[in-house]
Amino acid sequence: MISAEPEEPLHVLDLPQIHSKPSGTEILRALDLLAIKPRSFGTTSKIREAAKVRSVHPAGITRYLTTIISSPLSWLDTDELREAVWDATSARLSERCGRTAMPAMSRVFTVPNLSGEELTLTLHEPSLTADNLGMKTWVSSYLLSQRLHSVLESTPPLVPSTATILKADRTLRALELGSGTGLVGLAFAAIHGESASVHLTDLPVIVPNLAHNAALNVELLTKSNAEVTTGVLDWSVDPEPLPTPEEKYDLTLAADPLYSPKHPKWLVDTIGHWLSRGLDARVVVEMPLRDAYLPQVQEFRQRMTDIGLAVVSEGEETGYDDWETADGGAVAVRCWWSIWGWSEKL
Repeated sequence: MISAEPEEPLHVLDLPQIHSKPSGTEILRALDLLAIKPRSFGTTSKIREAAKVRSVHPAGITRYLTTIISSPLSWLDTDELREAVWDATSARLSERCGRTAMPAMSRVFTVPNLSGEELTLTLHEPSLTADNLGMKTWVSSYLLSQRLHSVLESTPPLVPSTATILKADRTLRALELGSGTGLVGLAFAAIHGESASVHLTDLPVIVPNLAHNAALNVELLTKSNAEVTTGVLDWSVDPEPLPTPEEKYDLTLAADPLYSPKHPKWLVDTIGHWLSRGLDARVVVEMPLRDAYLPQVQEFRQRMTDIGLAVVSEGEETGYDDWETADGGAVAVRCWWSIWGWSEKL
């Protein structure tokens, strides 16, 4: 039986040893103890707190896992049980090869609601490859999700008051561009409930997982009376016909949307097509200030100004992505958030 307090890590020799022919259940329990989750987002204090939960000293773990992989496990009763043990062992080895080697996972995120309480969202992230990085939750999405409970309180206000919305017999229409795993859009919907409808969009390859994540959070969304839809929106293709005033959105959300030289133009053109020209229409974005993409951020700012949008409010903050540095430290990411409105309306 494996038992230990988190502050007293086990040694690998305390785990079931293959030479003693432990049961499949004992091996799988040990392998679950060795599971590594990606580093948590957030502040330094949160990262330090997460580090305290490691229960097994890392020395010797890779050798232990290799011993299981190389064993025929002949004393186990069924082929299915042997396969389950080998699969779990392979996953533990992969996790120790870095974030991109980790298997598909479901992750839990908490965001503050309007009353300061925490809402819990579950997001599925497929295993990462070079062509599906849009299915990872990025630190800028996490940081933006943490401010969504107060983003409508900006001055001037982002949206009409609740009374005005109800009187007009309509809700706030919000559009998320490049939703990825959907953290920002789903968080906004859960926080603002029946006062807003949210449409989450991305490219065709990403939308199925996006829709899956919306379904994963159906209980939270139902409890909040939130209206959420998902769909394909390719920034590189102009909509035909162009959206009518009734089809446009009061609020556009985007996190970490620039990772190609073409994206500033495509993104701003898409915002121009879909953002309402109303008095309270706003764009809320958060972007990491990575050195390689600073020219794209600057181009984005200029293009937003060129189409008549101006910054209402902005700032910088630092988050910690779930990658690790070579020495095992957290990767700090400086991000810029901004809120935009039509300049002639300010």
